[in-house]
Amino acid sequence: MNPLAWLLSVGAVAGLVFIAVLTVDGVRVLMERLRRERAARPLDLVVTARQEVAGHLVCLQLRRRWGRRLPAYMPGQYVVLSAPLGPGGREVRRAYSLAAWQAGRPKAYELGIKREPQGLMSSWVWDALRPGQRVRVLPPKGDFVLQPAFGERVLIGAGIGITPMRAMLHAALSEPGRVLLFHAARHEDELLYREEFERLAARFPTFHYLPTVSRPGADWPGARGRLDAAGIIEHLLHPAVAQFYLCASDAVMASLTAGFEAAGILPSAIHREAFGAALGAGGSGQNVDLPGGKRVVTAGEPSLLHALEAAGCAPPSECRAGSCGLCRMQLLGGEVRWGLAPGCELQQGEILPCICQAVSDLRLA
Repeated sequence: MNPLAWLLSVGAVAGLVFIAVLTVDGVRVLMERLRRERAARPLDLVVTARQEVAGHLVCLQLRRRWGRRLPAYMPGQYVVLSAPLGPGGREVRRAYSLAAWQAGRPKAYELGIKREPQGLMSSWVWDALRPGQRVRVLPPKGDFVLQPAFGERVLIGAGIGITPMRAMLHAALSEPGRVLLFHAARHEDELLYREEFERLAARFPTFHYLPTVSRPGADWPGARGRLDAAGIIEHLLHPAVAQFYLCASDAVMASLTAGFEAAGILPSAIHREAFGAALGAGGSGQNVDLPGGKRVVTAGEPSLLHALEAAGCAPPSECRAGSCGLCRMQLLGGEVRWGLAPGCELQQGEILPCICQAVSDLRLA
């Protein structure tokens, strides 16, 4: 082959390789775009079962019409309910952990929802949502998921924080390995799913159910008081290689995390999911100036987001715990108090109204 022909053939091959690379990259970009579009597209689901448990929890089963299967999810993830409950029919979104787990694409999602005193969505679920009604649900997402494990799995839930732990437990029991579930509640009747957990503990010798009640009755036979890291570690065979999963208030998780790390547990072995900022009542009388000349005056709301919602000018929100970042706003002036550390990356000057309060007059964008 003469040199010119050789160069032409090499160039042709290189061109084909270049086109192939571009094609592969293009397919990857397209697939990622489609994945994001699917994740943002609400599912039109039907409530097929509803059960109230001890006055503290309503369990919902949601399915697609015609029995079609739902998007798969990982144990620990959540879905977002969407309904026109805001002022003027504005869409309101709230995130709820999936409370059960099935491998592959399930036929149903199961949620456990606690009524919140000022909760738009939870009040609607409790008061109005019944079997046969339709509800819009965003597909599962979230980074708080069960990880591959070589040691014990330690699941720790307080109050309604037991819902993602139940899904994780279902998945963990399908694999070898020791699993411990610690559930903290104020009263015995607030130990959600207790009978199910006791049945599973009797069935699986590798599963240990360890409930704790802080305000027990005289006949409560189990552990009393509050969860503490040292007491949890005492139940483990090999703490150094265990994986810890926590879903509770920020105060409880901060205390347990500090105790675990003081005992030598690596931070990478501690996985956390908050379900709200424990801010308490906020201050009153702070002016919050928004674009377009709108002004909101705080009135003791538990978060800046609550104050904005009461005035009908809140940004979109989902998790309400500083994780998703959807409600982020730019702080142009003033000072806020944070109830939780942000669980997402923020740019300079950005705040998350769901987990902070105004401590002075504010200017937001």
